[in-house]
Amino acid sequence: MTSRRTPAAPAEPTSNEPPPGSIADTYREVMPLVDFDAAMTKGDDVALTIPANSIHEVLERGRDDERLQMNLLRNQTAVDWEERGLEIVYHLYSIPLRQAVTIKAWLPSENPMVESVTDVYEMANWAERECREMFGIEFIGHPDPRNLLLDEDLDIHPLRKSHPLAPIEMEQGVDVEFFTKQHPPPEPVVEEEAVATTAAAPTRKRVEDMTEEERAARKAEQAERVARAREIAAKRRAERLAGAPPAGGPRKEGAAPPPRPTPAPAAAPAAEPAPARAAAPTADRPPAPPPPELPSIPDAEEDPEGRAAAQSERVRLGRELAAARRAQLRGE
Repeated sequence: MTSRRTPAAPAEPTSNEPPPGSIADTYREVMPLVDFDAAMTKGDDVALTIPANSIHEVLERGRDDERLQMNLLRNQTAVDWEERGLEIVYHLYSIPLRQAVTIKAWLPSENPMVESVTDVYEMANWAERECREMFGIEFIGHPDPRNLLLDEDLDIHPLRKSHPLAPIEMEQGVDVEFFTKQHPPPEPVVEEEAVATTAAAPTRKRVEDMTEEERAARKAEQAERVARAREIAAKRRAERLAGAPPAGGPRKEGAAPPPRPTPAPAAAPAAEPAPARAAAPTADRPPAPPPPELPSIPDAEEDPEGRAAAQSERVRLGRELAAARRAQLRGE
């Protein structure tokens, strides 16, 4: 869905036509006034391409008609074909009849809108919210059009191919504790203060209701937040490359990860010595001991028992060496 490869003609079927008597013929019998383009998918399902303004009618009648009984929306997604527009896709399945079909429709890249089918399939509530934030498709009549995966104040669409790509900034989860120390959570407020703050907070304006100037200001604010996060990540990467230990200092063998810092005053004195212990430079570390002499591993066919014993001995020596090195770095 996010591949940069664009076929020469995605609107044309890439596989053969459905055989006579397939579910495509049943759809044409049930809805003779709807224009269907049918093709077989790679998964041997029938894919029907219909006009976007017929989506609600086709899905509702396909669910209710006894010849179709498409009572399960398995998945709903979209594909960005760049200059050709967006293709919205519904994967349907009939549990009683054990038959499947894929419904597709084309939408323009600019201001794509389609009627919501949340009144037909309850699962569409979450699927349409994801399509809205990932592809920018607006679903007319959706009861709760909030972001599902992204922050509510973000109006970017990550799965659109016009969205800029960026390299991975850091290993996933490495700097979570460091970032938390740089940006500690706010102090907890009592119930009365929380109620007063909630009552005084202004209502966040939806992106659709903003002016062009307000949208530009919000995007600038988001770009500044991203730049700050990248600066912190770059600083931490430089420290790690210079030999600094992981955030929070080296852990003891078998110890659980340290808890996230809390704003409680009682916890602050206990956490003060940790930075001094974690900031030891690489030059002060003692050199690593020489590796022990490892036993040779005999051939598996000539001496299978000796080979297994030699491998076990190598593993034991390696673990002892690693434990001794960790204790040496901790000063034990």
